[in-house]
Amino acid sequence: MGIDSSLSYCSLTIFKNQKILWNKSIKANFGHEKKLAKLLQDCLQTIKISAKNITFLHLNHGPARFTAIRNCHALIKGFFFNHPIKIYNYNIFEHYFLGLGNKPNKKILCILDTNRRDLAVQQISPDGKLIGKTITYNIDESLISVLQKDVILMGNGVVKLRNIPEFKFLKNKECGPIHLKSDFFIKKFYDKKPKQHITKIIYPYSPI
Repeated sequence: MGIDSSLSYCSLTIFKNQKILWNKSIKANFGHEKKLAKLLQDCLQTIKISAKNITFLHLNHGPARFTAIRNCHALIKGFFFNHPIKIYNYNIFEHYFLGLGNKPNKKILCILDTNRRDLAVQQISPDGKLIGKTITYNIDESLISVLQKDVILMGNGVVKLRNIPEFKFLKNKECGPIHLKSDFFIKKFYDKKPKQHITKIIYPYSPI
């Protein structure tokens, strides 16, 4: 099972051997807990499975919208309460990286919308490893200078910049996903070791 509600979408995917058995995503600016619970209910009723039929869980632990991602973790902890499961934990930048169609040949900047006036930017290597710390930028000349480098872009923060004239040059740099989806977890870009617990949520992604 792959599940996510860390940003503006709720999504749930059931897959086996990289083949999707059930998959659905819903736009969710608010009310993540209701939408995610409805997705889980629809999934269980449609494909007739229960917690005991699921072997692995894939989810991210942020940095993201704390309440949104906490709702996801709380729902899953309750669902698997009597059924121990192996858990693959990803940070949000690894999750975005899994959404790439192919591994890139240059560095990536993942841009996250902080729901404030700034954007959080994380540099990622072509192999998916984080480079340095997440840095926040106001939408001004300093951000333009960073984004003009020889990189490709992904993340929901890209959407926030599209209609700003000074950032028109970004159109040719967008090469990755701008929304998170749980079906990204099907990709095998990472050699992850499963754990027995959900990693603590990283919050906030903007120190400003």
